[in-house]
Amino acid sequence: MKRREFMRDLERGGVAAVLASFGGATGCRKAGKSAAASGATAGTAAAGAPASEAKSGITPRTLLKATRDPHIEVDLGAIGRNLERVRARTNVPVMGVVKANAYGHGLVEVGRFLESAGVAALMTGKLDEAVRLREAGVRCPIANFGPFGPADAEEILRRGVRQVVATDGDLAALDAAAAKAGVAAGIDIHVDTGMNRAGVPAGEALPLIESAASLPRIRIEGISTALTEDPEFDREQLRVFVEVCEAAKARGIDCGPRHAASSGALFGADDVFLDMVRPGIALYGYYPNARTMREDSLGLEPALRLTATITFVRDVEPGESLSYLRAVRIDRPTRVATVGIGYSDGYPPMLGGKGVVLVDGRAFPVLLAVTSNHVMIDLGDDRTVRVGDEVVLVENRRGSEAAADSLAVASGGSDYKFLIGLNPLLPRTYREGPIRSASTSG
Repeated sequence: MKRREFMRDLERGGVAAVLASFGGATGCRKAGKSAAASGATAGTAAAGAPASEAKSGITPRTLLKATRDPHIEVDLGAIGRNLERVRARTNVPVMGVVKANAYGHGLVEVGRFLESAGVAALMTGKLDEAVRLREAGVRCPIANFGPFGPADAEEILRRGVRQVVATDGDLAALDAAAAKAGVAAGIDIHVDTGMNRAGVPAGEALPLIESAASLPRIRIEGISTALTEDPEFDREQLRVFVEVCEAAKARGIDCGPRHAASSGALFGADDVFLDMVRPGIALYGYYPNARTMREDSLGLEPALRLTATITFVRDVEPGESLSYLRAVRIDRPTRVATVGIGYSDGYPPMLGGKGVVLVDGRAFPVLLAVTSNHVMIDLGDDRTVRVGDEVVLVENRRGSEAAADSLAVASGGSDYKFLIGLNPLLPRTYREGPIRSASTSG
């Protein structure tokens, strides 16, 4: 098909029209096969559908449904309730962390929602994330904790992003761009108090703060540090960080809100909350470690549900095997189902032989056969599971065997890594009411 024809069909009839233009209604239809035999008649097309859709039987709705396997559902209402729990616990403003595609929940949609919920700011881990949020119309303060280069400075200013800085070079790049644009550059100074990962070392922080304060085009809008989540060492980190902030204050420098507490610090002493907190995983309904998960002190609600469908069901006899390299050897009559999801979608291979999925509320073990596009499950002697049945791979109900944190415990993995690893291309549906959850199990 020529590009001009492709664009014409796309404009007139959407994707279905393009598909229909290949070899008649569908490129795979045998010559001479009637529309009635193929099930594609004008009577089966959606009301008001273009003629090409009437020929093919393909509508935008059916195409959309076909692409939604696997599929993620996100309960924004749960995120909002988790936010309110964090606010009640800390009594300070919240910087909502949306890095890593909002922990797999969807950067733009979650960012928009948190803005509407009145967070003080959003935190990103990459400049591209901040840019995407601005392009999506998000207008609340955004602090980019990711790196940047001098060539990025103009865009940072144009997008109105608060950039985290740690060196004189960072300041110089933003100051030069601000002078050129005739605007002020908002910054957050990140102080390294022991992570040794990023930020200005605490012993060198005051000179950097003074340099920033001396530049008329630089506006200090916050100062931060990151805690190691080792409770005893965190106390030392907090002491050092507060000393830096007090030293700046003694020199007449206002560094803006002080913030150090991520989700892990929400469950310790109140003095770590300072002027603002930066919860990430807690907003999405998960606790930062096994102890806080057991205690469930905030009553957090998981917001994400991951589903797929059964694509094959078959009986496998003793002596047969499953998957590559005969990963599973069958020693008893076994009914096996294949689920249309795999590690290319973000389902962790480590759950093979350890995880469970839910079908109609019943738990079935995941076999040691997780491949790029397939997960295989052991149905035992169940004869009711059918092709097309919905499979819940991540449940949004705390305590479920298929909850992300439960799966992390079972596999020795991490719910952080599981959620963040979900393919950003998977279709996501957002709602502010409860998402369906399995009625039994866990």
